[in-house]
Amino acid sequence: MLAIEGLHPERRRELLLALLQQLDSVLNQLRGGDQALCMESMWEQLQPELRQQAVTAMAGSYVQIPRNGELESVVTVLLKQADLSGDDGDLPDPTAMLAPLLIDQPVLVNGQLLPADDPRALLQLETLVSNWLVRTAELIGSELLESCGQWPELRRYLLRDSLIATRELDRLRNRLNSQMRWSDWVDRPIQLYESQRTLFQLRQGRIEPLQLIEPRDHELNQLGWWQRQVALLLETRDALAPQVQGLVRRLGDLAVVLLTQVLGRAIGLVGRGIAQGMGRSLGRG
Repeated sequence: MLAIEGLHPERRRELLLALLQQLDSVLNQLRGGDQALCMESMWEQLQPELRQQAVTAMAGSYVQIPRNGELESVVTVLLKQADLSGDDGDLPDPTAMLAPLLIDQPVLVNGQLLPADDPRALLQLETLVSNWLVRTAELIGSELLESCGQWPELRRYLLRDSLIATRELDRLRNRLNSQMRWSDWVDRPIQLYESQRTLFQLRQGRIEPLQLIEPRDHELNQLGWWQRQVALLLETRDALAPQVQGLVRRLGDLAVVLLTQVLGRAIGLVGRGIAQGMGRSLGRG
């Protein structure tokens, strides 16, 4: 479940297009000169401004909507209320996306270093850009849902029709909050321990997840105490699984011996005794 799925289809489309335009603008700022050497730090510094510009383009600079009986500028209120400096811990290292686009650094694909213009490298770069696009839009979408909760008239402009009702909007926000907490406390530690990363792709107008396997030991070492316990439980399960399987197998073998050698023979003796007794009775008759 994604927050941006709650946006009106037109607003969602405008937000994604605005982010693409801002990405192109940022790449132009970073391209060339010494800036390419510190591109990662500059990229992080430019993210809040990039998101603000995308929200401005999506909301419209001159759009005004009634609020408490007075017209209010949508973009002004959104930029004042929304926290656009948040971070998504599941975004991969931006260097993997930026270096090939800025300094033509080769791309590692299936153990091969390929030039940035190789079709296989371009497909991987497209996936990285799509993932950044969707995850950044998701950060913005979450803030937009919060603003709509405080400004009911804004829902008709930003959200899909089914979320105009207060109950439906609150239900969606509660489900998103529960999903986020479960992801932070359980799903993410499991993914880190299993060296998995979920990327989002745009395919034929739909958002589809893609699971990748890559080393994430550094992120695993930065987990908090509770998340470490989740990873420890997985490690304990992996360590005990062979012993438990061996114990179950031995118990199964013991049950087979008891059923066939002991209980089976006992039943056979009883059955033979009954048959002999019946034979004697018939003989006398």
